[in-house]
Amino acid sequence: MYTLALALLATTPAQPPAKHEDQNPLYKGLLDPGFDAGGKEKVKFPAPTMPDGLDGAKQTAIIKALIGTDYTYEQFMHKSDVSPQLLKIRDIDGGDPKAPVRGVDVWFVAYGDFKQLEDDKFLDRLTGANKGSSGKGTPLDAKELAKRGIVLKAEDEKRESYGTFEFDFLEKVKLSGTGHAMWSRTGESIVAAAEIDPRFLNDKDSPNRWRSIITPGAQKKLGPPQPWTGAGMYLKITKLQQPAGAVFIEQHLIFAEPEGWFDGANLLRSKLPIAMQQNVRTMRREFAKGK
Repeated sequence: MYTLALALLATTPAQPPAKHEDQNPLYKGLLDPGFDAGGKEKVKFPAPTMPDGLDGAKQTAIIKALIGTDYTYEQFMHKSDVSPQLLKIRDIDGGDPKAPVRGVDVWFVAYGDFKQLEDDKFLDRLTGANKGSSGKGTPLDAKELAKRGIVLKAEDEKRESYGTFEFDFLEKVKLSGTGHAMWSRTGESIVAAAEIDPRFLNDKDSPNRWRSIITPGAQKKLGPPQPWTGAGMYLKITKLQQPAGAVFIEQHLIFAEPEGWFDGANLLRSKLPIAMQQNVRTMRREFAKGK
C-alpha cells in the first residue's frame, strides 16, 4: 500500500503561502471533512504529528512522546539506513462492513539537504523510489480531465495532477483506477496528499477496481473486477532543528480492504512491516544521495 501512496504523488512544487491548508485543498479535505471510504460517514485523517512552527526542544519532545518505550531517542534518530521506523496498523470504524477501513501510519527520520526538496526532479525520484516494476501509471491530460468535468486551476497546474494506476498489492490483489494528487510547501515542510478519486469509481475508461490474483507469477490469472472505494494518504516531510541535516517523515494512509482481498488472512500485519522497512531504507538512501 505504500507503493500505491507513492505512485499517486504529484511532483511539481511551487512557492507557497504560509500554511499547507491554504494551498492544498486535497490535504485540507482529508483532514476535514475526511476521506470517503464507502461508509455512511467520512473518515478524518489524523493531524500531522510534527506541525510547523516548533523549535528544536518541542520537536524533540514530540519524537520522544511518539516512540515511547519502543525505541530510545538515540536509536530512532541514528543516522543509518537501518535505523528503526515506527509503524502502526489500525482498524477504523465507520466503513462498509464488507470492506473494513484500515489505517497505516509510519514515522521515521532521514538525513540529507532539506533544500533539495525544492527540486522537482529530485522529488520525483525520491517519491518514485519504491514504485517497483510491477506497477504502471499514466498521467491524465487536460483533455481527458475535461471529459469528466474536471478543470485544473491555472495556479495549481504545476502542483496538482491526475493519473491512472495499476499494480499488484502483496501479490494477492491487483489494484487499478485513477488517482488525484497535490503538493504544497512551506519554508519548513513538504506535504503530498493523494486519493483514489471517487469520481472515477465507475468511470468508463479508468474505473477504480480490484481483482484477486488467483495464480501469481508469469502465468498470472485474475478474478473478476470488483468496485473499490479506494484509499487516501498524505506524506509530510518536516525539517528538524536538530540534529543538523535531519528531517522527520510521516505518512498517514487510510483505505478500504474488501473481504475478498485476503480471504480472511491477516496479511497486512504479517507482510506489510517487512515491505515498509525496505521502502523506508530506500527513501533514506535516496534522500542522503541527493540530487
